[in-house]
Amino acid sequence: MIAGTDAQAIVDEIMRRLGRNVNLMDGRGVIIASGDRDRVGEEHDGAVRVLRSGEPVAVTGAEARSMRGTRAGVNLPVRIGAEIAGVVGVTGEPAEVGDLAGAVALMTELMITQQEMRAESEWRARTRDQIVADLVAGHLTAAQWRRRLRLAGARPAAPFALFALRPGLDGPGDATGAAALLYRRLGAGGEEQVLAAVDVTGTLWAVAGAAAPASLRGRLREMRRELPGACLLDAGTAADFGALLENVRRGRLALRRRTLPPETTLRDQEVSVLLAELPGEVAGAAGRRILGELPADLRRTLRTYFAHDRHVAAAAGELNVHRNTLVYRLGRIAELTGRDPRLFDDAVALQAALYLADLG
Repeated sequence: MIAGTDAQAIVDEIMRRLGRNVNLMDGRGVIIASGDRDRVGEEHDGAVRVLRSGEPVAVTGAEARSMRGTRAGVNLPVRIGAEIAGVVGVTGEPAEVGDLAGAVALMTELMITQQEMRAESEWRARTRDQIVADLVAGHLTAAQWRRRLRLAGARPAAPFALFALRPGLDGPGDATGAAALLYRRLGAGGEEQVLAAVDVTGTLWAVAGAAAPASLRGRLREMRRELPGACLLDAGTAADFGALLENVRRGRLALRRRTLPPETTLRDQEVSVLLAELPGEVAGAAGRRILGELPADLRRTLRTYFAHDRHVAAAAGELNVHRNTLVYRLGRIAELTGRDPRLFDDAVALQAALYLADLG
């Protein structure tokens, strides 16, 4: 039987719809919710009779005077499945409220079932959140992973595909509901084949098994397009749980970069992942040593130039400048850093320094 504030909410809603006083009693016959709040906590003799017989009990005003906590009304069992979970009573002379009583009992059963389903769904969502939190933190063993999945009602099976959807760093920070939205878009079977939850940074992680819906990647792309500045990381496929843990670890390192393209893969981020494993003080010192005091506009020029594989015309087009202007800027970068981005070895050092400076 549902209890406390949830039970009172059910009673309040039924009374709002029907305009009749209603009492809800638990499996002991004690009033746990009522239109008359003063009656909560009283034992209801009429409900006790219902619980003993399993049948409705009508009580007239005259009969109620000899019964504890009972007033004129009709009391019916509330059945959830095959069990009697409690009793609902409609106040009034039986001849007056008898026709309503059956509808009230049915409404109560439906509302309790909805509450239980909602509670079950919320519990499973919290369980999934904790699984993902422990997975991302590297705190799960293979045995714990399997047990937790059973609790959450999820059944992704190896090989595992891993995705991470990071919202824009300058966009809305509230990621509440992202996992629920993904499950709704996946439709039937989504919660069984995919484990998805949002971590403390607002990143949505999704682990899909071999039988996952083919639409997962497409659904994540839809969500990415709806989030300004978001990045979708395809962290690859893992043959077993140990490989999945390693992909999660490397995925976290890849997502430390502040500026990432709208879609990327671990393969694309191999160098930045390697650099992210450097101790913070080493990384910071190297970035400052190579880039020096290079201004922000020239850093943006350098990133765009590298993003287009050092193709001058393409980079100039994105920057909306003449190619000669870009060539001048590249020369200026060479003067300020002592490294010419048009030369391969210097370009490697400058690119690495940009990655290091971009680590969050």
